[in-house]
Formats: sequence, C-alpha cells, structure tokens
Amino acid sequence: MIPEYVTDTHALVWSMYAPSRLGNAAQQAIAATDAGAARIHVPAVVVAETLMVVERGRLSGITLAHLLPRLEAMRTSDNYRLAPLLPDVVLASHTLTAIPDIFDRLIVAEALHRGTPLISKDTVIRRSALGTTVWDS
Repeated sequence: MIPEYVTDTHALVWSMYAPSRLGNAAQQAIAATDAGAARIHVPAVVVAETLMVVERGRLSGITLAHLLPRLEAMRTSDNYRLAPLLPDVVLASHTLTAIPDIFDRLIVAEALHRGTPLISKDTVIRRSALGTTVWDS
C-alpha cells in the first residue's frame, strides 16, 4: 500500500510554482507522488481556492490558461486525485472549531475522513492538532 496524503491549497500551489517554499517533508511527499510512490488527494475546495488565487493575480505571471491544464490533468492522474466535496465531510467540519476558516476546516475534515496526513504549513491547522500534518519533519 502506498502512502496517501491530502494537500492544502498553498502546498499545491507551491508544489507547482515555487517548490523551494515547501518544507522538507512536504517536498519528499510530493516527490514520492510525482514518482508514483505516493498519492495526493486534492480536495475540491483546494481546486476552488487555487483558481481564486490565480484569478486575483496573486501569482505573478501565472494565468488560468497555464493553471487549468495542470488541474485538468489531475482528473486522469493516478498520483494526484481530485476529491469531491462530500456531504459527510461538510457535516463533520462543523466540529473542527479550533480552526476558524471554513475552507481550512473542510480541508482538514477531508484528511480526517480519509485517515491521511495533511500537507500543510498553516500554523492554525498545525496547532489545532486535529490531525497529522506533513511539512518540515
């Protein structure tokens, strides 16, 4: 059985456009996924946030024309899997009150639902100790 992860938005964006910003453990998880030795689940809310980041021009020089094919490729990838937003995950997210942001709650709830670590640098998520995170260790 191969290791599986869920990714946070910044981890996905940085893996595509600024991999040097990733922590060592995050880099290793992504490298293993790229090599076919691991799998990363990309929650629907992460896809939506990624699109929003690009639409708002927060990534210099990156356009939707560049991003969309990369996201579309995940539909058929064995290594990166798009995860739908399931009602069970949404309902479970209401208990994660240590995390104030609804999008972060949904991402953490997805990782908990799957029983996988979350690739995230987010200090609020990491301090909440609501699940296992992968970044520097």
